[in-house]
Amino acid sequence: MSFIAKSRKLINLMTNHLFDMGYYREAESARLMNLFAHIDLEQWQGMSVLEVGAGVGNIGKVFINMGFDVTSTDGRPEYVEKMKSEGRKAFVLDLDNTSIDEVGQFDIILSFGVLYHLSNPEKHLLGCHNAKILVLESLVCDTSEPVVIPIREKKGWRGKDQALNELGCRPSPSWIEQKIREAGFSIIRDISNPNANWVKGKFDWVPKNSNLWKVGDINYRKMWVCEKVKLDR
Repeated sequence: MSFIAKSRKLINLMTNHLFDMGYYREAESARLMNLFAHIDLEQWQGMSVLEVGAGVGNIGKVFINMGFDVTSTDGRPEYVEKMKSEGRKAFVLDLDNTSIDEVGQFDIILSFGVLYHLSNPEKHLLGCHNAKILVLESLVCDTSEPVVIPIREKKGWRGKDQALNELGCRPSPSWIEQKIREAGFSIIRDISNPNANWVKGKFDWVPKNSNLWKVGDINYRKMWVCEKVKLDR
């Protein structure tokens, strides 16, 4: 086997196991536990779910196991094929070029860890306007101003969980909430708290208007549950 063939095989092996790495599992568990502590799942039963930026769909799988009708999407065909091989409903969706409102009608949108990997985050948020509920989790920058800071992300095998076109962003919490309102969500609950923290993500960071989005290897993050109308709880 040639060096190039061996390299490609190694990269494919790393990609296949990327989302099984410890910190990914920790991040998924912490964020889901935090979400479930702040919602009444019974009120969501019977609603259709769209998972965006799914990777291999671990979060969507949890909702499937709870009886939800889940369609999962990702911008990378290899991840979508893996989900399809498991009998999952899935399709390729490049959120920088295609808006959610162009691909169908869904009651709930799960957007975990994808917004900051987009070069056009506004398109993504405004495209959620047809949904009843948006669950949004993102890395953010520490500023009170409504801004989006463009950033170039990793590429090649080191960028298999990064921006599709290498161009991502670091939005501020106030900018995100502004766009969520423009999308028609009148109820915006910031559910960020220490319960969602994991080794590389911190939700209970203290705002200092530093314009930073990380300290060392720890990212500043936020999580919201957004609704069009208040559900009976």
